[in-house]
This record gives sequence, structure tokens and C-alpha cells, in this order.
Amino acid sequence: MAPLRISFFIRYVYDLLPSNANLVRWGKKDDPTCPLCQGRQTREHVMSSCKVALSQGRYTWRHNRVLQELASVISTAKGEIHPSSISSTVFTTEGGVKKWHGGSITINTHRKGLLDGCDEWERHPDVIRKTALRPDIVIHSTSIQQIIMVELTEPYESKMEEAHAFMEGK
Repeated sequence: MAPLRISFFIRYVYDLLPSNANLVRWGKKDDPTCPLCQGRQTREHVMSSCKVALSQGRYTWRHNRVLQELASVISTAKGEIHPSSISSTVFTTEGGVKKWHGGSITINTHRKGLLDGCDEWERHPDVIRKTALRPDIVIHSTSIQQIIMVELTEPYESKMEEAHAFMEGK
């Protein structure tokens, strides 16, 4: 890990980043409010709770990055992309290969994956309505009459229960 990343991580964990609330505590600033929403600008607020930044899409990068990885794994499992053309990932795929830091380790699994048994998967079928409440990934097979939906949530650690309740309501 790069030295600046380690420094940021340590300062983040111990709440030593220069948020407005910390700058007020250290006597460097008089106003602890967020310039976007006028709420108290704490570490948690900066990282995931500012409603204005959330509505502007400033927190979606991590979510979209994880979705890209999932889409590439699904495409590989479907045979659309050759596995060697995808960078290594840090999780176990349904095919039983765990890629870790550039190396591959074969894991003996006899479990079939969700995509086994059909080669005709459609990624974004027209049978799903286009609304803001739709899942992140939808694949559909008309031959075996199966729909697989994936909804991904990347909450801040202290907001796990709130994110779970939101996803259940969705």
C-alpha cells in the first residue's frame, strides 16, 4: 500500500482528518458546518451522509466499481469474454477459481453456478420496467424461464441497519 494511502487510512480511523468539525475542535476554524448542506461536517458526514453530495452522485464511485467487477464475472461465466482478458479479482467465482494478487488457485468445488444449464442469458431484458427502484443487475433466460436479480449496497459501517431497511423496502 502506498505511504499516502496508509497515512490517510490511519488518520481516517482515528478521526484525524481535517473536517470542519475537527478544525473547530483544533481551533483552526469557527464554523463546523458542511458547505453543501449546512449540517455538521464530521468524518461520517463527509464519507457518506451529506444529502446534497449524495443527490449529486458523489458517493456512487465505489458502488459502480463493484458492479463493474460483478458484470465482468457474469460475462466471463456466460462465455462473452475470455477469462484471461480480465484483471484478477479478490473473490471466489462460481467456477471454483480464486484469483488473488495476480495468481490463480483452483478450488475443488462440485457446486453448479446459477448460470449453468443455459447459454441464452440476456443482460437487461425489456421485461423489467425502467424505474429508479429497479435492481442493479438483471439477467433473464427465456429458455429455462429464470430471472436473476442483483441489488448491491455499499453502506458506511455505522449505517448497515439503515441500508438493510432501505433495501428491504425497495
